[in-house]
Amino acid sequence: MSSTGTTARAIRWSDISRPRIPPASRYSRVPAGLAAAVARLENAIGRRPGSAKRGAPSAGACYPYEVLVAPLGVPVCGVVDLQQRKVVIRSAERAHWDGDAFAYFLIGRPWLSMRKYGRRGYFYHLLDAGHALLNLSLAAADSAPGFRLETQITELAAEHASARAGAVLAAGVIDRTTTAAPGWMLQETVDTRMPLSDVESLITELLPPAPQPVRLHRLETPEAGELAGGLASRRSASALAGMPDADGLGEVLGRIEEYRHRLVPAFGMPVPQIKVFSRHPGIGGELPSTKWLAEAVLGQSDLLNASTFVAIHAQVRDKGLVALSSEAQRTIMAGGVTGEIGYLVCALSGVDMTGVGGYDPAMWARLCDTEDDVLFVLAIGQELPGEKADVTSTGGNHIQ
Repeated sequence: MSSTGTTARAIRWSDISRPRIPPASRYSRVPAGLAAAVARLENAIGRRPGSAKRGAPSAGACYPYEVLVAPLGVPVCGVVDLQQRKVVIRSAERAHWDGDAFAYFLIGRPWLSMRKYGRRGYFYHLLDAGHALLNLSLAAADSAPGFRLETQITELAAEHASARAGAVLAAGVIDRTTTAAPGWMLQETVDTRMPLSDVESLITELLPPAPQPVRLHRLETPEAGELAGGLASRRSASALAGMPDADGLGEVLGRIEEYRHRLVPAFGMPVPQIKVFSRHPGIGGELPSTKWLAEAVLGQSDLLNASTFVAIHAQVRDKGLVALSSEAQRTIMAGGVTGEIGYLVCALSGVDMTGVGGYDPAMWARLCDTEDDVLFVLAIGQELPGEKADVTSTGGNHIQ
């Protein structure tokens, strides 16, 4: 028996003969105030209109997080299902959901990455959370001077997260300042809790203590206002060729460099460094041979002709501890924030790029001439049709 109380045994017919049947539910349109709030959450990290693509990138398209929402001042919460575009609440609490202001919580769900990438998936779930944190601060976080989230609701969110083998990674406040998005449904049910499977519950004993949640506020700087304009067009290229020229590339890289200094500290995180390597003379350092690059990106052939690579690195502290420290986890999330700055700057500039989660950290660190840990790599070039190989999972492709 594991420390979680789950007994490992062979799979039986009764385990597989039918899917989990959810409790009986009633469906209706989401109230106007809540619909306006979830529209902003969707704009930040949810699906694009008419597309399965989402506003934030994710390693392997796992999206290892979920969002809880709660009316301000009321100790109840609902689950925002960004994929099926519904908010799930308890039927007995329906009367509390007609307001205009809400708290929300980003819940890390590491299992959703770990089932595909093993323990490395915990790293990816923090990186993905960093992408989401920036987008939420740009599109779905309001400043509420002096406002404090009530202990009851924060405890309720933490209880929900723990029951889902996760943790609260961030919290914010959002009000009705936009048009409601059509198509969202309110699902009323007797119980919003979704019990873990016995397989999923096995990972709970592997998880380190989570970092303190980030309190999200609206980023009110010219740089943030500019980046918010890139949310609708942010995308990941599947395959990249070389850019015909370096026209505007230096400016794009300069803005990524500048904006990370200005925006990452707002999250209370250390600011990662970046190092640029390019085939274009005068842009960063010289990119090594294609043979070296093939090894450095674990054989992802569709990226080998990209024009430029940006290595995001930082010193991860407390690496000798028996469990990953809070500071180390926040550093990884800072790498995700920095990577998302790169995504959005490129989107605004019409420059094709993708994030590279499958890379050899030691090779890139040597290239950067640093003892830091390389957290993320961005590849920039001219997009070609194709699919992006997922080289660090057990097989298959992904589209971010």
